[in-house]
Amino acid sequence: MKKMLKVALLLSTLTLVSSVYAEATPQKLSIDRDGVKVWTYKEDGNPTMNFRATTVLDSTLVGAVAVVMDTDHSSEWAPYTGKALILDRNDQAGTFILRMDLDFPFPLKDRDVVISGRLSQAPDGVVTIKNDVTTDGRAPVRDKFIRIDHYQGLWQFKPLPKTASGKPQVEVTVSGYADPNGMLPKSIVNLFVQEQPFEMLRNMKNYVKAAKYQQATVVGVKEF
Repeated sequence: MKKMLKVALLLSTLTLVSSVYAEATPQKLSIDRDGVKVWTYKEDGNPTMNFRATTVLDSTLVGAVAVVMDTDHSSEWAPYTGKALILDRNDQAGTFILRMDLDFPFPLKDRDVVISGRLSQAPDGVVTIKNDVTTDGRAPVRDKFIRIDHYQGLWQFKPLPKTASGKPQVEVTVSGYADPNGMLPKSIVNLFVQEQPFEMLRNMKNYVKAAKYQQATVVGVKEF
């Protein structure tokens, strides 16, 4: 059971993993603690459950975005993520292509996914990072990994009014879906899929406070 739990948690580890969710889709509030809320829901065509998770960070807007874009250190706060290889990145256009490795427990095969992403900021200050699965000749399928080929993603960062003491705050929402491929029990996956985004956002609440993020700059993102 412990191994299956770890496998299930991995399904939403992609720090840049999520899917745009429909407001009309019935959602169940699965977790509400430590300042993090996680909803789960089912969409037609997806064999496993989707999730949506949200929290409020004591952070600048740029600092919160900088954490997610710093893929070299994703494994330090996003559970079960492995190495991220940047294949292409255009900061001026806000686009990137990367391969993300996911560490599955032995004896199961690790997974990987190739992601095409775009960062943008709306006039109201809200920043989104939208991701889709893609293929790239620079990231061929490897024998030691099972390639994930059904995946979409969205991060959303909404600036909030400062606290009474003048501290900046940001509401972060990540919604997700990824089919891991291979022989994995869907019932176990669906039961625990909410735990990883909960741990991820709870870890992020502390991780984002590091000076290197609060003093960071991100091309295309302005404080609002």
